[in-house]
Amino acid sequence: MIIIGVYTTDSVYRGAYNLLAKSLDRVGLKYDYKAVPPNDWKAVNDAKPQNILNSLEKHKSPVLYLDADAFVHENIEPFFDNIGCDMAVNFIPCKDGSEHVLAGTIYFSYNEKVKLFIKYWMQLLIDNPHLHDQENLQKAIDEVGDKLDIYRLSSAYTYIFDRQYDDVEKPIIEHLQASREIYCRNEMGGFKNKLKKFLGLKVSKEELLKRRHVRLAELEKIIAEQ
Repeated sequence: MIIIGVYTTDSVYRGAYNLLAKSLDRVGLKYDYKAVPPNDWKAVNDAKPQNILNSLEKHKSPVLYLDADAFVHENIEPFFDNIGCDMAVNFIPCKDGSEHVLAGTIYFSYNEKVKLFIKYWMQLLIDNPHLHDQENLQKAIDEVGDKLDIYRLSSAYTYIFDRQYDDVEKPIIEHLQASREIYCRNEMGGFKNKLKKFLGLKVSKEELLKRRHVRLAELEKIIAEQ
């Protein structure tokens, strides 16, 4: 198995990838990430299934796609080598009783069924340009997922660093929400948030960004102590 993904070469995502690479080196995992020029968020993510398919064909082995702003806490290769499935993802329950797939951590075995499924996902992105990659992945699972053996990952593998989980004691793969560096700063620069700050009111986006920076410092310390 090899860890794969893409990162844009702006300072935010290059920095996120650098931390991910350090975490993978720390636990001895192989990885192959593609650097791409900064682009529209949707355009980068819509290329995800093509990048995954390219990696499968390149390495001729199972792949684990991880968003570039992830951090891996332990050697996960034995776990994925032994789950014996075509695909592994986490699903989160929704208020209406349905569930949605999370696309930040996705394992794919290397076989023809998987490649056909990814091509189907790619076609859905063409047919449904108003939907993002995760929504089209859910659509692919709903429509043709019964052809695959899909393993349901726990939230420990898609752990968002500042959320509370009833079913997770500690994260295995932690997602660090690098997008906050962009959307939080954009909103913090708006008139409404400037006024709130002037009046001494809480600016929630500042708190979200602060929590991320505190966690990044903690993880950098873990790396430094190795």
